[in-house]
Amino acid sequence: MTTRQTDLRAAGRRTALLVAGDVAAMLIFAAIGRRSHGQAAGLDAIVEVARTAAPFLLGWLIAGALAGTYSPARTRGLGPMLLTTLIGWVGGLVLGAVFRAILIGRFSPLSFYVVTFLVALLLLGGWRAGFALVERQRAA
Repeated sequence: MTTRQTDLRAAGRRTALLVAGDVAAMLIFAAIGRRSHGQAAGLDAIVEVARTAAPFLLGWLIAGALAGTYSPARTRGLGPMLLTTLIGWVGGLVLGAVFRAILIGRFSPLSFYVVTFLVALLLLGGWRAGFALVERQRAA
């Protein structure tokens, strides 16, 4: 195996880990939201939780990819990771709001989007900050 092939494999594993963590963060976000509204949110309701998360997860994956949130060059280190996460989530929130409005037939009140922005950013940014710190430790 060449160095290039090894580097590509490592980048692929890194991206897969980031995507998996992002999916988990968005599922946790949806479960928190459902639970706060008295809806089922446990493992027995995983389909409903996934359905709740889907519009914002899809928005995040699209906008995040466009913002470079999976690019090693744009996410090495804590600062770059958090900045690209913030930029990606701004776009992800907008796309997610549109996708959700299409699904439910209306836009939600502004307060819903403010809470969505803050809570999901905390979850995405928190887990990605941990990822960046572990990655830095391994590189040292």
